[in-house]
Amino acid sequence: MNKANITVTKHSLEQAAEWLMKSQEAPLSAEEQEQLEQWQKASPDNTRAWLRAQRLMGHVETLPKDIAAAVLNRPDDENRRFAIGKLSLLLAAGPVIWGSYKTVEAQQWTADYRTATGEVQEVTLPDGSLVKLNTATAFDMKFDRHSRLLTLREGEIRLQTPQMNTKEFGPFLIQTHEGMLSPLGTILTVRQNEGITQLAAIKGKVKVTPRLATTTDNTVIQSGYQAELSSYALLSNQLIAPETNAWLDQMLAANKMPLKQFAQEVSRYRHGFLRVSPKIENLMVSGAFPTSNTDIIINMLTHTYPIKAKRHMGGYWITLEPA
Repeated sequence: MNKANITVTKHSLEQAAEWLMKSQEAPLSAEEQEQLEQWQKASPDNTRAWLRAQRLMGHVETLPKDIAAAVLNRPDDENRRFAIGKLSLLLAAGPVIWGSYKTVEAQQWTADYRTATGEVQEVTLPDGSLVKLNTATAFDMKFDRHSRLLTLREGEIRLQTPQMNTKEFGPFLIQTHEGMLSPLGTILTVRQNEGITQLAAIKGKVKVTPRLATTTDNTVIQSGYQAELSSYALLSNQLIAPETNAWLDQMLAANKMPLKQFAQEVSRYRHGFLRVSPKIENLMVSGAFPTSNTDIIINMLTHTYPIKAKRHMGGYWITLEPA
């Protein structure tokens, strides 16, 4: 079993957070160092908790600034308990969560165009194309006489290409992790999921080519249809569902969506952690929810479904549980 996935008691994690905070406030004395070593030897959970704390320090530069501040800063007595609570929850989340920040940060902050969590913006490209970026989205652009290449790293976009002489710029191409999309005088949306590209041809057509397809045949997605693409093949091709492009109106639409999946969608727009109890993760959620305020979404859930929201750290960490 991977030691990073072993459950560690809350008490040990809180004590590890205490020791981590103390070690950042000032160098440990010889006596304190001995106390730390004795604490580690007192139980296997203590040893595992301190190992996580040490690993966390190795990730601190990749963590969001508000979390990293709890590790690196020296809070006063009033804020110290809050910081320790945040650290203990972060230690409980484990290396998988810490590592994900590195990927997201690198994808966003080195890109030509990007949005932060909860931010939506529209940009005009040199050829006059309009691109709307949803939350936590990043893409690069390369224009030359051969092509206009948009490489979607993360997130979701809406693209509207102008009618123009393609000899000046070359054809428009969208590259995702799974393949290449060729808009044919179109308005479309594209979302980069883990292992899957989602697209919807709102107007016009889109030619799709999986990156690792064994055939050179291309598939054309007709206007009014949406599709999913893996690196090897087209996975689906169907009429655009009403909820697919709700984000364009700053809404999250769900139609019998499992609560666990719904919480993952909400998390795209929310700073902090949103978790779901396994007891209710398959509860089906339907409705339209405003992405501009995720607190309203959580309140709507608790008033509509047998759910309660357990808040930690001033609402930074929320767990949805059975009411």
